[in-house]
Amino acid sequence: MNIQNLANKFNLNETEKSILLFIEHHAKDIKELGIRGVAKRCYTSPATIVNLAKKMNFSGYSELVFKMKENTLLEDAANPSEVTALPYYQKLSDRYFNEFEQILNDYRDKTIMILGSGFSQIIANYINESLILNGFRSITNSHLELMRKEYAGETLVVVVTESGETSRLKELVKESYENGIEVLSFVGNPNSGITHYSRLSVVTHDDVQFSKDPYEPHLFYGSVLLVFEFLLSAYLKRSIS
Repeated sequence: MNIQNLANKFNLNETEKSILLFIEHHAKDIKELGIRGVAKRCYTSPATIVNLAKKMNFSGYSELVFKMKENTLLEDAANPSEVTALPYYQKLSDRYFNEFEQILNDYRDKTIMILGSGFSQIIANYINESLILNGFRSITNSHLELMRKEYAGETLVVVVTESGETSRLKELVKESYENGIEVLSFVGNPNSGITHYSRLSVVTHDDVQFSKDPYEPHLFYGSVLLVFEFLLSAYLKRSIS
């Protein structure tokens, strides 16, 4: 886990970095220590640890510890030679298919607005073209008027974002949610703010913010393409049958 990457991303101070390092190095004992024990060993207060968790977009100390331990376990267990990507993404798409199918049925003849930023915009463009070719009314421009309350039930917002915390996208999604506009999101981070505002959030678990390697490949973009293709293919086959 690259603590310095996290420190840069969330603008952490030295005390906050030392807390993360302690949790990482004492993962096996962290449950017994509890938040007060960690605070004591780090010469800080429980409130500081809770504030750190909030700063990193977690609900609290427990979620922060869970995420760090989960990431460590996944890294320890991963063996690239044993990974079979396509079956994994097929199973992942199966998990989301029923709700995905219902959403596309609900917006079959309505407006679908797809948003992304940076590299995610490239994926958004791909999804947009695929939907257009299959008869959907899809656009990639952020027409803010389509997010107004009077368009509730008439506009679907689709968002592609690895972290799920991109500020402008998060603002647009929150505004849509508050106006009754439904959101379908493709994210790498299951704990992101955008996930909480979505009718369906397809999570690829490819957010690399906790990686030990600063040059970790960003599998999120390829993962979204694979999952989307499986979902759309299954939908179109079901529609034809």
